[in-house]
Amino acid sequence: MSDVISAVKGQARNFDQTVMLSFTIEELIKRIELLMKYELIRFNCILKTSLNVEKSTEIYGDINSLVQIFDNIIINAIQAYEGRTGVIEFIIQDAEDGILFIIKDYAKGIPESIKGKLLKEMVTTKGKNGTGLGLYMSYSTIRGRFGGKMWFDSEEGKGTTFFIQLPVKY
Repeated sequence: MSDVISAVKGQARNFDQTVMLSFTIEELIKRIELLMKYELIRFNCILKTSLNVEKSTEIYGDINSLVQIFDNIIINAIQAYEGRTGVIEFIIQDAEDGILFIIKDYAKGIPESIKGKLLKEMVTTKGKNGTGLGLYMSYSTIRGRFGGKMWFDSEEGKGTTFFIQLPVKY
């Protein structure tokens, strides 16, 4: 219970108090899984985490911002299943310039008409139920606060994969 309280407090804290520290992949995964547990159960989805790096690998930055970004992408994946049971893969692996995080769903995909605007503007596939702010802010945060890269690949009717590459702390 104390883990849940700590994770929620960290996410709810004032954004003006951004703390730039190093944290481990293990800490990051623990917070994401803890905060997403209820949503996954509620919408009958499964998060399959595959860790292909040392869990003690460190990343420099604000862990709460990064958790919020991953939670946003995972929630989008859950919603893309539109109430159907679904699997979301969360893969963490070494990359040439750091660590690559991959979040993949097998849901409806992103329409061609939105793909080119998705990370550059506030656009949504959710109609009146979305603002487009989540992915736009996630992209900006990955680039601005973490010095990382974010991109995606999607095929209508087959699913979407988001990629986030971050430098590691040495």
